Amino acid sequence: MRSYSLFLFLFFFFSCSQFSVPKGFVEFDPDPSEGKSKNRIEVDFDNDKTKDVFTIIYEAKKELHQAKKYLLIYLSSHDKVYYIDFDIFNGVFDMPLEYKNGIVGFTVVQEGTAGYAHELKLKYNVDKKNIQLVGYNFSYRTPGGHCAKTYDLLTGDYTVSNELFIINSEETKTEEFKGNKKPSKDIFINSFTSKLFGNLSSIGREYEKE
Repeated sequence: MRSYSLFLFLFFFFSCSQFSVPKGFVEFDPDPSEGKSKNRIEVDFDNDKTKDVFTIIYEAKKELHQAKKYLLIYLSSHDKVYYIDFDIFNGVFDMPLEYKNGIVGFTVVQEGTAGYAHELKLKYNVDKKNIQLVGYNFSYRTPGGHCAKTYDLLTGDYTVSNELFIINSEETKTEEFKGNKKPSKDIFINSFTSKLFGNLSSIGREYEKE
């Protein structure tokens, strides 16, 4: 039993070590002074019983605000590395990667007072053997509060929530609107562009309140 456990450990270790971070880039460590681990997860994303890698990388010799940044994805079944460029979102910051029920959540935030945030929910499409966008959340601060959208790309259901701060009061008023607009086709990683996410973020725009 011990030798079998050692075999599994070595199998997962070497299967996750078949890629390397591109030259000139390093993995992002949220706060090395506090000993926090890198923004990296290793999970069996493509259901081949071998761990895949998701990690944030950036140019090592540039200031963080100016450096190129990517979400790097290594799929063991493809033996290939995929990248999502932060520049698609004019992104500077990111939130910790999340994994639940086969879906990886990746959030990138633009610099500025509005705090535009884009959250992508990624799932491996076994039939198409590709990384699919199954959910997209978009939020930002407004002069009067906050606006947040959630969009389920599998069903087409979306929700727009407006939080409005009431002047001279500690109360916050929340208004929520729901709709449905299913995409004309599945969206995969190779089609990620600024234009695509500009269109997705405009879903339900008629319900947004400044």
